[in-house]
Amino acid sequence: MRRPNLLLAAAAAVVAIYVAVVAMPTAVVSQEQGWVPLPDVDAHLVQELGRWAVAEHDKKANDRVKFNRVVSGEEREDPQLGVKYHFVVDALDGNGRDAKYEVVMAEQVWLERRILISFNPAR
Repeated sequence: MRRPNLLLAAAAAVVAIYVAVVAMPTAVVSQEQGWVPLPDVDAHLVQELGRWAVAEHDKKANDRVKFNRVVSGEEREDPQLGVKYHFVVDALDGNGRDAKYEVVMAEQVWLERRILISFNPAR
Protein backbone atom coordinates (compact mmCIF):
# COMPACT_ATOMS: atom_id res chain seq x y z
CA MET A 1 0.00 0.00 0.00
CA ARG A 2 2.86 2.42 0.63
CA ARG A 3 4.32 2.03 -2.86
CA PRO A 4 1.48 3.90 -4.73
CA ASN A 5 1.79 6.86 -2.30
CA LEU A 6 5.53 6.97 -2.88
CA LEU A 7 5.05 6.93 -6.67
CA LEU A 8 2.45 9.70 -6.44
CA ALA A 9 4.79 11.83 -4.32
CA ALA A 10 7.65 11.24 -6.75
CA ALA A 11 5.46 12.24 -9.73
CA ALA A 12 4.36 15.41 -7.94
CA ALA A 13 8.00 16.28 -7.22
CA VAL A 14 8.94 15.82 -10.88
CA VAL A 15 6.10 18.12 -11.99
CA ALA A 16 7.10 20.77 -9.43
CA ILE A 17 10.73 20.67 -10.56
CA TYR A 18 9.67 20.90 -14.22
CA VAL A 19 7.54 23.99 -13.52
CA ALA A 20 10.31 25.64 -11.49
CA VAL A 21 13.10 24.93 -13.96
CA VAL A 22 11.44 24.99 -17.38
CA ALA A 23 8.15 26.91 -17.30
CA MET A 24 8.97 29.79 -14.94
CA PRO A 25 12.16 31.09 -16.63
CA THR A 26 10.18 31.46 -19.87
CA ALA A 27 7.75 33.81 -18.18
CA VAL A 28 10.58 35.85 -16.66
CA VAL A 29 12.42 36.15 -20.00
CA SER A 30 9.31 37.35 -21.84
CA GLN A 31 8.77 40.06 -19.22
CA GLU A 32 12.39 41.18 -19.45
CA GLN A 33 12.11 41.57 -23.22
CA GLY A 34 8.92 43.63 -23.08
CA TRP A 35 7.07 46.18 -21.05
CA VAL A 36 5.41 45.07 -17.82
CA PRO A 37 2.28 46.97 -16.67
CA LEU A 38 2.74 48.94 -13.47
CA PRO A 39 0.71 47.31 -10.69
CA ASP A 40 -0.37 50.66 -9.17
CA VAL A 41 -0.22 53.84 -11.27
CA ASP A 42 -1.49 55.78 -8.25
CA ALA A 43 1.66 54.91 -6.29
CA HIS A 44 3.56 57.94 -5.02
CA LEU A 45 6.72 57.11 -6.99
CA VAL A 46 4.82 56.75 -10.28
CA GLN A 47 3.06 60.09 -9.81
CA GLU A 48 6.35 61.72 -8.77
CA LEU A 49 8.08 60.42 -11.91
CA GLY A 50 5.24 61.70 -14.09
CA ARG A 51 5.35 65.12 -12.44
CA TRP A 52 9.14 65.22 -12.96
CA ALA A 53 8.77 64.30 -16.65
CA VAL A 54 6.30 67.12 -17.29
CA ALA A 55 8.50 69.65 -15.45
CA GLU A 56 11.58 68.47 -17.36
CA HIS A 57 9.73 68.76 -20.67
CA ASP A 58 8.55 72.26 -19.79
CA LYS A 59 12.13 73.36 -18.98
CA LYS A 60 13.13 72.51 -22.54
CA ALA A 61 9.98 73.32 -24.53
CA ASN A 62 8.61 76.15 -22.37
CA ASP A 63 5.06 75.30 -23.50
CA ARG A 64 3.48 75.57 -20.02
CA VAL A 65 2.12 72.00 -19.77
CA LYS A 66 0.73 71.41 -16.27
CA PHE A 67 0.81 67.93 -14.72
CA ASN A 68 -2.43 66.38 -13.50
CA ARG A 69 -1.68 62.67 -13.04
CA VAL A 70 -0.23 59.52 -14.59
CA VAL A 71 -3.19 57.50 -15.88
CA SER A 72 -1.37 54.39 -17.12
CA GLY A 73 2.13 53.06 -17.26
CA GLU A 74 4.52 50.24 -17.79
CA GLU A 75 8.17 49.57 -17.05
CA ARG A 76 11.08 47.45 -18.17
CA GLU A 77 14.67 46.92 -17.23
CA ASP A 78 17.30 48.36 -19.55
CA PRO A 79 20.93 47.28 -19.13
CA GLN A 80 22.33 50.78 -19.75
CA LEU A 81 19.51 53.02 -18.56
CA GLY A 82 18.23 51.21 -15.48
CA VAL A 83 14.45 51.18 -15.20
CA LYS A 84 12.70 52.54 -18.26
CA TYR A 85 9.13 53.84 -17.91
CA HIS A 86 6.39 54.47 -20.46
CA PHE A 87 3.55 56.60 -19.09
CA VAL A 88 0.38 58.20 -20.34
CA VAL A 89 0.08 61.49 -18.47
CA ASP A 90 -3.07 63.55 -18.11
CA ALA A 91 -2.19 67.26 -18.12
CA LEU A 92 -3.31 70.70 -19.18
CA ASP A 93 -1.71 71.99 -22.35
CA GLY A 94 -0.34 75.52 -22.68
CA ASN A 95 -3.85 76.81 -23.44
CA GLY A 96 -5.36 75.21 -20.34
CA ARG A 97 -7.11 72.41 -22.25
CA ASP A 98 -7.15 68.83 -21.06
CA ALA A 99 -4.55 66.77 -22.94
CA LYS A 100 -2.81 63.42 -22.73
CA TYR A 101 0.90 62.88 -23.36
CA GLU A 102 3.04 59.80 -23.86
CA VAL A 103 6.23 59.88 -21.85
CA VAL A 104 9.25 57.60 -22.03
CA MET A 105 11.85 58.14 -19.33
CA ALA A 106 14.48 56.24 -17.42
CA GLU A 107 15.63 56.27 -13.84
CA GLN A 108 19.17 55.33 -12.89
CA VAL A 109 18.76 54.92 -9.16
CA TRP A 110 22.43 54.11 -8.56
CA LEU A 111 23.38 57.50 -10.09
CA GLU A 112 20.37 59.36 -8.68
CA ARG A 113 19.61 60.40 -12.26
CA ARG A 114 16.47 60.63 -14.37
CA ILE A 115 16.45 60.93 -18.16
CA LEU A 116 13.54 62.18 -20.25
CA ILE A 117 13.69 60.21 -23.50
CA SER A 118 10.51 61.39 -25.21
CA PHE A 119 7.44 63.49 -24.50
CA ASN A 120 4.70 63.60 -27.16
CA PRO A 121 0.97 64.14 -27.45
CA ALA A 122 -0.81 60.80 -27.02
CA ARG A 123 -2.42 59.36 -30.13
